[in-house]
Amino acid sequence: MKKVGFLLLSLLLVLVINVKSSEAAYLSEYDKYVEVSYEEARYIADLMGLQKYELGEETAKLSFEMQENLIAKIEKILKTEIDHYYIWLTVNGETVLGIDPPHPMF
Repeated sequence: MKKVGFLLLSLLLVLVINVKSSEAAYLSEYDKYVEVSYEEARYIADLMGLQKYELGEETAKLSFEMQENLIAKIEKILKTEIDHYYIWLTVNGETVLGIDPPHPMF
C-alpha cells in the first residue's frame, strides 16, 4: 500500500513541476484575435492535422494543447523557456483555432 501511495505522490509531483514550467513562458497578454472565414479556418485546421474535428471551441482548445505540448518538449530539450503567444482565429466571433506563430530566436 505504501508503494502505491508513494507512486501516486511521485506522479503528482512530476505533473505539478511539468505544468508550472510549460506555462511560465506563455505570454497571453500578447495574444491576437483575427476574424477569418469558415473556409479559411477549415483550411488552416486541416493543415494542422485537425481534419476530423468540427471547428469550434473544442478545436481551439485542442490546437492550443497540441502546441503547448510541443513547446514543452522543445523547452525540455533546450533546457530553457521560450516566450510565446497565440494568434486566435475566430469565425463569427467564436474562437476556433489557436496558432503559436513561429518567430526567430537570436
